[in-house]
Amino acid sequence: MTYDIGIIGAGVHGAAAAFHLARRGASVVVFDQGPISGGPTGRSGGICRAYYTDPFLAETARDGIAFLADFEERTGGHQSGFRRTGAFYLHGPDDVAAAAETAARLGSLGVDSELVGADALPATLPNLDLDGVAVAVWEANAGYADPYATTVGLAAAARRHGAVFHPHRPAVALTEESRGAAVTTSDGRVHRFARLLVAAGPWTAALLRPLGVDLPLTVERHVVAVAEHDPADTAELVPHVLIDIPGGYYTTPQPRTQYLTGGVIPGSAADPGDFPGPLPGELDKLAAASAARSAARRRATVIGGWASVYDVSPDWQPVAGQVSEHVFVDAGTSGHGFKLAPAWGDHVARLLLDDPDPRFAAFTPSRFATGGELAAGFGAARIIG
Repeated sequence: MTYDIGIIGAGVHGAAAAFHLARRGASVVVFDQGPISGGPTGRSGGICRAYYTDPFLAETARDGIAFLADFEERTGGHQSGFRRTGAFYLHGPDDVAAAAETAARLGSLGVDSELVGADALPATLPNLDLDGVAVAVWEANAGYADPYATTVGLAAAARRHGAVFHPHRPAVALTEESRGAAVTTSDGRVHRFARLLVAAGPWTAALLRPLGVDLPLTVERHVVAVAEHDPADTAELVPHVLIDIPGGYYTTPQPRTQYLTGGVIPGSAADPGDFPGPLPGELDKLAAASAARSAARRRATVIGGWASVYDVSPDWQPVAGQVSEHVFVDAGTSGHGFKLAPAWGDHVARLLLDDPDPRFAAFTPSRFATGGELAAGFGAARIIG
């Protein structure tokens, strides 16, 4: 049997594309070498923000967050774990103009954002040392969600519309044929599709290389620390997402008195199939960065953490588009793809069904060969997007 669309990768992007394709009536099959959400998606920090310098990504994140907030209704009863906390973005003196421009643009796109000047910051963030911070932006509807629950929920909703998922069935060979593409899986079976989407995160480039497709994606290792506050410090908790660009980190509140800390600057090169977990001192160093502005966080205890990998494009922006006659790609989200996925998957589905938003063409894989790299982030914090 030949299906309409095959998808390699059952992370949040593969599951989202499958959902949007299946609800439009396409026959879809998804393969993954592990379980659903078993790769980098399941290790995401789960931040949901629309604070992007690129207007299309800001719109997509805005719509993705709306989807996550209404997840139960949109997926037929599943949960995303979305919590709306709001987010503050702290900027140094060099970013004042760019932060103001970004906040104004977000407002024009319907994203509830507010520029907070240096004079107002002490009253707005009374428990933080704001040394080196010249301006902040507040995004009221930002928050965080559960990446695993979101992906499993999208996959279940896609199945309800007829999609088929094959976890623990790695693709070992891709072949382009005259009428479509074929995927050979580890059990020796050959599956044929009119079109194939490779959304395998850090494994994407290697999967496509035998087809003569050379994507300039690299793989980076990144670490997340989990810390717990002293119960006596409840009044000084940071209750919102905090992205400290001068400090080089982000934090996300968690249930009870815990919070996560991750970095917003490039990490070290890694092998996606063989990379170490947190090394001695890494978690403490990361937690110390986020504690530099908070006495309560200096009294917190690191209780765990993890390492993961990002598939990174040269401009730190997503890579999505057609790479051969029957093969498409959705990868290179560079560590900021989770909150985009519910709405981004709709754009990917439209592309595969020959009804793309014209603006989506800006993210084509061919842009790197034609000098069309996209602007991203603030200084070294390009992961902000």
